[in-house]
Amino acid sequence: MQFSEKTDNKKRMIFVAALLALVVLIGLAAGGVFGGSSKSVSAVRLRCLASQDVTPFGSDILYYDGMTLYCLRSNGYEKWSYPLGENASFSCSDSVVAAWMGTQLHIVDKDGRTTYNENLPNAIQFVRVGTKYVAVVIGADTSPTLIVKDMQGTTMDQETSAYQDAIILDLGFFSDGEYLWTTSMDVYGSVPDTRLHTFRVHVSNSGGISLGDNLVYSVVYAGAKLNVISTRQLRQYDYRGTQDQSGTVLVYGWQLMDAVPSGSEAMLLFKPAKAADTMGRINQLRLIWGKTDRRYALPCACVGAGLYNKRIYAFADDMVYRADLGSRRFTPISIGHLLNGQTVTGFLGILKDGTALLSCMNEVYAVSLL
Repeated sequence: MQFSEKTDNKKRMIFVAALLALVVLIGLAAGGVFGGSSKSVSAVRLRCLASQDVTPFGSDILYYDGMTLYCLRSNGYEKWSYPLGENASFSCSDSVVAAWMGTQLHIVDKDGRTTYNENLPNAIQFVRVGTKYVAVVIGADTSPTLIVKDMQGTTMDQETSAYQDAIILDLGFFSDGEYLWTTSMDVYGSVPDTRLHTFRVHVSNSGGISLGDNLVYSVVYAGAKLNVISTRQLRQYDYRGTQDQSGTVLVYGWQLMDAVPSGSEAMLLFKPAKAADTMGRINQLRLIWGKTDRRYALPCACVGAGLYNKRIYAFADDMVYRADLGSRRFTPISIGHLLNGQTVTGFLGILKDGTALLSCMNEVYAVSLL
C-alpha cells in the first residue's frame, strides 16, 4: 500500500512537470521563438508594382500606374481609382491625398471623392497634406510662392517674402494641423544656410532661424517640439523657433528610417548612413526616444526596418524580426513560405493597421505583423 502511494505521487509529479513544460513550450511558440508565430502571419500579393510609387495611406495603399491613382485595401481589393493622366505626382496624409501635374491640383478624400480640382497660377513644385490644410509650393525653384488651402481649395494663406532668393526644401503641418514648418536654403549665400520657418495658418509668421550648413532632411513633431534632424545632429525647437539645448543629440553617421510620435516624445529609428553591404542592407539600428538612446544588433543583414505599436520590426530575405523596445533580443518570424518562393528585397512602409508593405524585386506583398 505504501509503495502504491509513492508510485502514484511520482506519477502525479511527472504529470505536473510535463504539463508545466507543455505550457512553457506553447508560450515560447506563441512568442515566435521556434518560428511558430508564422502560422498566424498572413501575406497578400498586391497587383501593384514596387516601381509604381506604392505608398501607405492610413490603413490603405496608394499607387500610381502612370495614368491612374489607385487606392487598395490591405487585403488587396480595390477601394477606388482616380484618373490623373501622365506625369502626375501625389502626396498624402492618413486620410487625404493631393495630386498634381503642371498647374493642376487635385484634392481627394479617403473615399476617392474630389473636394478640389483647379489650375493654379504657376507650375506646382510639390504639395504636402495635413489634417486641415494642403500646402502648395508653386513657381520657379528660386523665390517660390507658398500657398495654403483648406480641403475645399479656399486659399487660407500665402507667403513669398520669406523665400526670396531661396528654395523651399520641405514643409509639413503640426499641432493639430494649425501650424506649418518649412525648411529653405539661400542659393546666393557664400555658405549654404538652411533656415527653419514656422507659421500659424492664416494668423502669423514667427520668422526664420538659421540651422547652419548641415543638410536638414527631416522634421518630426511630437509633444509640442519640432525634432529637426540633419546629417550631423538632432535638435529640438518649439513652435516659435526657440531651441531646447538639452534635446541636442549627435547623429552623425546615422540616417533616419522611421519616426512615430509617442506621447510627448518622438520615437526616432535610425540606420547606419553607410550600408553594411553593396546591396544596401543594414545590420544594426539606433532608437532615440526622449532620454533613451539605444542600439540594436540585427540577427542578420536586413533590407529595412520600421516602428509599429512600440515595437521594432526588421525585414530580411525570408524573415521578420520583432523586438520590444525594452528588449535586446529579436523574435524571428518566418514568412518565406508566404512569398511564392520570392525573397524580400525592399521595405515600403507600415500601414496604420500593422500591415507591412514589402517588395520582392518588383512584386509587392502586404504582410500582417504580430
